[in-house]
Amino acid sequence: MGFFVGLPVSTDQFEKKGVENILDYLKDKVKVNAVIVAFKNFGGDFCYAPNEDYYAFTNLRSHPCNLKKRGFDAFHEIVPKAHERGMDVYTHFQSYDFINPASMEFGNPQRDQHGFEVLPNAKLRNLSHILEIDIFGRKTTRPCLVNPDYLEYHYAVTEDQLRSYPINGILFNIERGGPLNATLFGGTRFGRKPQAASCFCVHCQNAAHKRGINISRAKEGFLKLLEFSERSWLAAKEKGDSGAAQGFPLTDNRDSSAPPDGYFIEFIRIISRYPEIMAWNQMWHDNMQDLLKGIYGTAKAVSPDKKVGYHVWHGRDFNPIERALYNMQDMRLYCDWIKPKMDHTCGGFRYHRTVQRFHQALFYDRSIDQAAAMHNAIFNWDYDDFHTLPKDGLGLDYLEKDTKAYIANVYDEVPIYPGIGIDMPAGNPGNIHRPCEPEYVYKGLLTIAKAGAKGTVLSRGFGEMQPKNMEAAGKAIDEINSLYKF
Repeated sequence: MGFFVGLPVSTDQFEKKGVENILDYLKDKVKVNAVIVAFKNFGGDFCYAPNEDYYAFTNLRSHPCNLKKRGFDAFHEIVPKAHERGMDVYTHFQSYDFINPASMEFGNPQRDQHGFEVLPNAKLRNLSHILEIDIFGRKTTRPCLVNPDYLEYHYAVTEDQLRSYPINGILFNIERGGPLNATLFGGTRFGRKPQAASCFCVHCQNAAHKRGINISRAKEGFLKLLEFSERSWLAAKEKGDSGAAQGFPLTDNRDSSAPPDGYFIEFIRIISRYPEIMAWNQMWHDNMQDLLKGIYGTAKAVSPDKKVGYHVWHGRDFNPIERALYNMQDMRLYCDWIKPKMDHTCGGFRYHRTVQRFHQALFYDRSIDQAAAMHNAIFNWDYDDFHTLPKDGLGLDYLEKDTKAYIANVYDEVPIYPGIGIDMPAGNPGNIHRPCEPEYVYKGLLTIAKAGAKGTVLSRGFGEMQPKNMEAAGKAIDEINSLYKF
């Protein structure tokens, strides 16, 4: 096949522009050899006819999308035509079943015919009974990764799609941080606002009991950590810091002063006094990896030839805590390839925002330049001017270093396909970020290939990409295939 080149395309784009038109363009101009399709879309709606036989062990159900209602069955329309052209087809399983309102994520509420705000991602029927429970006993906006109903739903979708249709595999995509991340750095696109840790449902408590974790002390520790985290958030709000989201504290604390020994020392003090915090956080991440293992095993039970790839989000790569918890050495045992998100254009904005939140949470009594220098030292990156990162983006050295790091972490035993962004937006409209340019796409692809990558997933989706930038990718891929053997 040569250099693996995947590109996600929505079913809406296929219907709008024509299946054959898109496939021919991607193959001839962009050199794509694997089309990645969200047959179950971002909101949870499906664009095909699910086989109910596979859903006997879950109460969760998706709804048909508007395309399906109009008679467009994505599997039947896309898969045969892609295979006729020698292109593989992967299902893009996006596990984004959170129910945050659009006003929280994007600033613009969506309303139904009665004027009530709707939750655009809350499309799974019976979703409310599997939501995480936080330290205050409240249901949250995200499903619990241990809830048997939610696990069985994932396995059912995986088996249904891979067994019922002749597709080549699955790209599984989940972007979630753990309870420690939520307590320290939580918030929205509009800034940091510490959130209450979850999940403490009966399933998670049973899992904790098996590990010997003291549940009461874990809750007490996370409450102490939340009180601590809200101190710097309150201080940031008082200063008019644009990185602090609006809202009211969850705890009774109203003290916005810095701890006498500084924020970071106080953080270490709390997690040392309450080791249950880190134990619970590790358990949450282990639970997420168990979900990935189950998806891999389900796919291989259908056929050893079905390939399973995992998307790894920017939140892992730019956050030292999350980076430590996403262990690629383990993940290599239950995947066939890994797609780390490595957008070097909007990556500058995203790294800048991550450092801002770290600074506000743990180093607000120090300068943000000191916090940025610490991050650069941890990651071995060289960005002298933190403040220009959004408009400068991340350089080719970032792509080279991180590609090599991923390959080394998996012992070069599974392929690494970096997700190179093309015209990827950088958060809210109006945010300053480096625009995508053909030369930057071209050089980025040559850089990852030289670093040892065996492919790429051009990201984020066909509908966002300009032809000039996609065709620059095609030019680079032709050159890569002439230089290297795969």
